Amino acid sequence: MSPDVHIAIVGKNEIVREGLRRILVERGFGVVETAAGCAELRAAANDHCQIDMIIVDSQSTIEGPGVCRSLREAYPDARIVLMGEDCSVRTTSEAMSAGVDGYLARQISCEPLARSLELIASGEKVVPSQTVAAMMATDWRSASDDWMANAGDVHLSAREIGVLRCLSRGDANKLISRELAITEATVKVHIKAIMRKLSVLNRTQAAIWAVSRGIAQSPYMHRPAAPMLQRAE
Repeated sequence: MSPDVHIAIVGKNEIVREGLRRILVERGFGVVETAAGCAELRAAANDHCQIDMIIVDSQSTIEGPGVCRSLREAYPDARIVLMGEDCSVRTTSEAMSAGVDGYLARQISCEPLARSLELIASGEKVVPSQTVAAMMATDWRSASDDWMANAGDVHLSAREIGVLRCLSRGDANKLISRELAITEATVKVHIKAIMRKLSVLNRTQAAIWAVSRGIAQSPYMHRPAAPMLQRAE
């Protein structure tokens, strides 16, 4: 990790924060501050303290996304990483909707943690391998058979559903335009409309939304899915 990347650690448990700080420092990461919450971090980190990445240790699926939203407002340019116990698709989706750049399992070992943080710092989105496995599990998909109802509650059009399925496979705009026989400019318009209707910030969050509601696995999806996210092993 480049020494130019400045990391802050946020979490209520001081022992966990200190342990994480030592692990990161030993692997060449620059930890500039630790704090119990957003307010404490803002008070401790003055205007001259640069923060490029914030790692949030969360022991609650409800509290974690809320802390990340506050941090996203306070540090709009920072990469935010949430570490939690629950690696379900729904919890990961909620974390991404809160503006995080990566969701990592608290049980992750040291080396995969370091590699995941390096990926996130470079601009990649990272989720636990357990989450990806859950996305692909047949028994999980069968729990979301009523995909039309799931799409209808946010008033997606048939064309937007088609674009959303393509996004869930990681398709680029050019590939989407070829598959749906529309221009790339039209694809961009549909993607903007989808993100607005779903209240998400980017394509990754939209894709996770589609997978978590069974839309990506509907009977009308013909082509096998391609990886859409980096996984934290």
